[in-house]
Amino acid sequence: MTAILAQYILTYGYLAIFCMILLQECGVPGLPNELVLFYFGYISHQYGLSFLLVTALVIVADITGSFTLYLLFFHGTNWLTRLRPTKLRLPVKKIERLKHKLLRGNGRNLLIGKLTPFIRGYVPVAAGMLQVHPLRYGRAVLPAAIVWSGGWVSVGWIVFN
Repeated sequence: MTAILAQYILTYGYLAIFCMILLQECGVPGLPNELVLFYFGYISHQYGLSFLLVTALVIVADITGSFTLYLLFFHGTNWLTRLRPTKLRLPVKKIERLKHKLLRGNGRNLLIGKLTPFIRGYVPVAAGMLQVHPLRYGRAVLPAAIVWSGGWVSVGWIVFN
C-alpha cells in the first residue's frame, strides 16, 4: 500500500499532495488527516521532494479547502433554511448565543476548534452557518493551518531524518 501511494505521489508530484489535502479539508472521507500529513513529511525526506514546498503546499491546501467548505455554508445557509420543514423551529436566540460563544476572545475558540482533532472538520461548517465574518474566520484558519498541517509534515520529516 505504501509503495503504491508513494509511486502515485512521485508520478503526479506536488499536485497529488495538494489535491489529497484539499479534498480532506473539504470533508471527503478517507485516511486520517494526521496520518496523511505525517506521511507527506516522510515522503518529502525519503524521496527527495522539497520539504519547504511540500509544507507550503499543504498549508495552502488546508486553507483553501477550509475556506471552500466555509464559503459553501456561508452562502448556502439561507437556501438550507428555506428547505427546512415548516414545523421545525429555529431557536434564533440559541443560535446567536452560540455565535457569540464561538467568536469570544477575538476568534480564539475558532482557532482552538481548528486545532482539535475530530472537531476541526466541523468548524468551517459551523462558522459558515453561523455567518462568521470571513476576515475573522481567516484570522483563525491561517495560524491553525500553519501549526496543524505544517507541524504534522515537519514531524514526519524529522522522525525519518
